Amino acid sequence: MSNEDENLLAILGPTNTGKTYTAFEKLFSYSSGIFGFPLRLLARENYDKAVKRIGLNNVALITGEEKILPKEAKYFFCTVESMPNNISVDCVIIDEIQLAADYERGHIFTDRILNLRGIYQTIFLGSLNIEKIIKKIYPNIIVEKKNRFSQLTFLRKQNFSKLEPRSAIIAFNINKVYEIAENIRAHKGGTAVVLGSLSPRTRNSQVEVYENQNVDYLVATDAIGMGLNLNINHVSFSSLEKFDGRYNRNLTPNELGQIAGRAGRYKRDGTFSYTKEAGNLDPLIIQQIEAHNFDNIQKIYWRNSALDFDSTESLLSSLKKFPIHNYFIHKKNALDEVNFRNLINDYEIKKFLTSKKNLKLLWDICQIPDFEKLFNDTYLLLLKDIYLILIENNYKIPEEWIDKKVSKLINFGGGIPELSIKISQIRTWTYISNNHKWLKNTYYWKEKTQQIENELSDQLHNSLTKKFIDYSSKFFIGLQKSQNNKDILKKNKNEIFLDKNKYGIIKGFDLIEDKKIFSQSLFSISNIKKSVRNMINEKVENFINAPIDSINLGDISKSKINDDTFIYWGDESVGKLKKGKSIYKPKAEALNSEYLSSENKLLISAKLQKWIDNEIANTLYPLGKNLDEGLSAEIRAIAFNCIENFGNYPIEKFKETLKNISQENKIKLSKLGIRIGAKYFFIPSLFKKKPLELCAILWKTFYQNNINNFLPLPLNGRVSFESQIEMPNNYWQSIGYINIKNFVFRIDIFEKIFFLARKKIKMGPFLESSDLMNPIGCNSNQLKDIMSFCGYESLIISDDKKLFFLSNKKNEIKKNKTNIPNKKVYKKNDKDKIKRDPNSPFAVLEKLL
Repeated sequence: MSNEDENLLAILGPTNTGKTYTAFEKLFSYSSGIFGFPLRLLARENYDKAVKRIGLNNVALITGEEKILPKEAKYFFCTVESMPNNISVDCVIIDEIQLAADYERGHIFTDRILNLRGIYQTIFLGSLNIEKIIKKIYPNIIVEKKNRFSQLTFLRKQNFSKLEPRSAIIAFNINKVYEIAENIRAHKGGTAVVLGSLSPRTRNSQVEVYENQNVDYLVATDAIGMGLNLNINHVSFSSLEKFDGRYNRNLTPNELGQIAGRAGRYKRDGTFSYTKEAGNLDPLIIQQIEAHNFDNIQKIYWRNSALDFDSTESLLSSLKKFPIHNYFIHKKNALDEVNFRNLINDYEIKKFLTSKKNLKLLWDICQIPDFEKLFNDTYLLLLKDIYLILIENNYKIPEEWIDKKVSKLINFGGGIPELSIKISQIRTWTYISNNHKWLKNTYYWKEKTQQIENELSDQLHNSLTKKFIDYSSKFFIGLQKSQNNKDILKKNKNEIFLDKNKYGIIKGFDLIEDKKIFSQSLFSISNIKKSVRNMINEKVENFINAPIDSINLGDISKSKINDDTFIYWGDESVGKLKKGKSIYKPKAEALNSEYLSSENKLLISAKLQKWIDNEIANTLYPLGKNLDEGLSAEIRAIAFNCIENFGNYPIEKFKETLKNISQENKIKLSKLGIRIGAKYFFIPSLFKKKPLELCAILWKTFYQNNINNFLPLPLNGRVSFESQIEMPNNYWQSIGYINIKNFVFRIDIFEKIFFLARKKIKMGPFLESSDLMNPIGCNSNQLKDIMSFCGYESLIISDDKKLFFLSNKKNEIKKNKTNIPNKKVYKKNDKDKIKRDPNSPFAVLEKLL
């Protein structure tokens, strides 16, 4: 230790004070320098900045796994562990010196603080709580304190769903990181992932995803606490404790402050919080973090760096050497020392530990990092194999041996865990090829291992991105949020495309998602739906302003009896009819859609109701019409029954009324559109295609029958058709038709046929003829059924012709009721009557013959 501390400067302060920036600028004020960082990631980041500033040949990068050493290099960017002690430079800078109090790495930082010096200046960067210790070591050191550029404020506990964009969520084990990342992907669209166990290349790629605003969230371990300058607005802790390699312990206020301090960039304020599952944080600690006022570090770790390799005993003895100052803690059980103590007792190794060279070799091997974090015999066996291979091969690793180890890692397939393991394994060989001259072709293996690590890292980055980022979320994050509607394209008016992938189709006021679309995150789905909702709101506005005649019932012939009756705007269903108080008063209602607000649904329903009311009033006039008060009771009764029964009604129930009806009342019925037939009252205007189909729809809506078939309707204005569908009689009446043995015919045409039959019967029985069949479009048998319905009987004569005559059954029944003759008398009288009746078919037949 030296007390010549006149050229020493400590720049201390919390995060976001510009310490690193200031030191970076000071470094280049000298002709040469070394800058030591706590992370390989930071060393690489600042190396890249330096290359851009002064050129590739003037800057070197030295880390455990990567060495770029141009011959002309004047500035060296390193991890603290890799800072060279055999190079004389004008300025030396050591970052995050408070890590000298870290259990695992503290002794290394302490060694660099004590033993590395620049010719003109040595600069220490760190937190304010290291000031007391550094002044004890170097009483004359110049301390420059910096204040944070922005404020750091605590927010109340928050769930992940409440986190605002540009937030980092901190977890302390890999499983928890992945669990949180899955949650964020589902609800926020995606997240970058930063773990200490990731290769630097993968971490860089993940950080780039976040910094480029492809995602708005970052899930990380405490690795981000060490100088990573990210655009983070908020830090949320998912836990307030961590496993430090020995046991679970609470994070210290200083550690919490170091991580929370990543929130806020330059003069932009930051916030921090913790989740409900994290537990509780003492209000006093929260105040400490906000004020960046932490307890001073009382002691730092120290280990003797002047090791004696004369013998195993002398080396162990030098490791046991205690510090001379009470503010140092003697570091015991460092990983390299534990490895060494285990391997020196191995009988295969012990016999070679007779020379200083072999002992130094074993110590160097024991310092190979455990990138897989195995902490078990597998790691020790690897170290043992490397040592024995070197001893047996003249201190060189055979090409075949390392090739066998490395080649099996060239397979870049597998999931995230498998890729992570492969990267950890290749990093071991990358470390060896960069730090030792154990390989004959060092340059080749540097390139080879680095290439494999890069390939694996890129594959892992891709896997992390696919798993934790929904690609479609990029359209809704950051600067592109304002362009959502441009990125979600409408093609062919209704198809929705997201980045050239079809997402769905807008039908009416709803979105039908494409079945082939891959699973989206809830975040993307909610944003897509938000954009679609805006589109549909515009469509609703167009609908409200559209002409009312743009609404229709679609193709009614394709309407199933037991299905809902839909209302269409153009060719898109937008509503449906529901049963109302009466058959002529159906309710019109907008179809349910999550994209419709309650207000818009009411507006749509109101317009649809107005349309159907107008449609019924105009198309089915005078159905639904209020009858004038001036009508007589008889006419009112006839009109009422006709109007209530789709414009037709059997005359039989009003026979007596019609016997005495005046000409004036007949005219009144005619003005109402009602015609008087022989068997039916009917309204001819309702037999047209449009009113007929509307009547069928009204019947279907009101009676809600469960028949699973299409509405039986005449095609192309036909006056008759055959139907095998069993329908209630009131359905046929609703469309103005009569159904006899599945032959369906229109009432007004039936009245014409009945009129012709009555004219013919005045001349006596009559034969079937085309003038009876053609108007109604029936065959001989169907005509027979129609004539039977009219009260006629038939006989088949020559040429299979049917002869129709009036049925006498009613008269016979009347006579039977009054005379009650015996059977013989009845038959005789019956025969006599037939013989005597000149209009009987038998009499006619006699004449014809």
